[in-house]
Amino acid sequence: MFDALIFDLDGTIIDSVPDVCASINRALDSMGRPPITIENTKELVRFGAYTLCDKALAITGEPGNQDDIRLLETKFLDNYRKNPSEHTSIFPGAVDALNQFRDYGIKLGICTNKPEATCFPVLDALKLRHYFSSIICGDTIKFKKPDPRHVYYTMNKMGAALGNTAFIGDSEDDIKAANNAGIPSVIVTFGYCHVPFDSLHVDARIDHYDKLNMTLRSIASKRSKHSD
Repeated sequence: MFDALIFDLDGTIIDSVPDVCASINRALDSMGRPPITIENTKELVRFGAYTLCDKALAITGEPGNQDDIRLLETKFLDNYRKNPSEHTSIFPGAVDALNQFRDYGIKLGICTNKPEATCFPVLDALKLRHYFSSIICGDTIKFKKPDPRHVYYTMNKMGAALGNTAFIGDSEDDIKAANNAGIPSVIVTFGYCHVPFDSLHVDARIDHYDKLNMTLRSIASKRSKHSD
């Protein structure tokens, strides 16, 4: 089994899109813009706050200049901090899996493109922060997924070794980040991925957290045999 596991957050551990969508739409409304849809939000949430706001402006009218984007971002973040978890839920089985891995003594970390201003409030509201020894957000350092340096920094803060770490995510950027970092990956099929799963170079996919433990053990076993 792996000694360390790195998780994405949105679309992987939590279904946060309803609150993200509500917060960005309140911000858009204050700037005289129409709302974006839940489906729009699912596609954009992986980018982080600034790019989400940039693309939301483009969807709802004329693309914004940098001042427009920053204003929308400020309004969005303020809205989200006030209501980080009203309609957000933890995916079924996730807490049981985290408890199980923690009981095994496995190090757990989060590598998310979500900024610290929105990541920590939702983790605290859902009582999830204490599971993770390292939480590296999209603005903690200047590199974001799929850049492997985001993953490496997370591993370094966890004290995780390259050959004994796996990544669990839901998006193309997650899997690319894991591949770029040279670590195995598992994609959850209930998240926000917008490309065919078969197009991704991923070690395994799961449709429920109750399958994650055995899936990771299988990947670790295969890797061990190949290295012998």
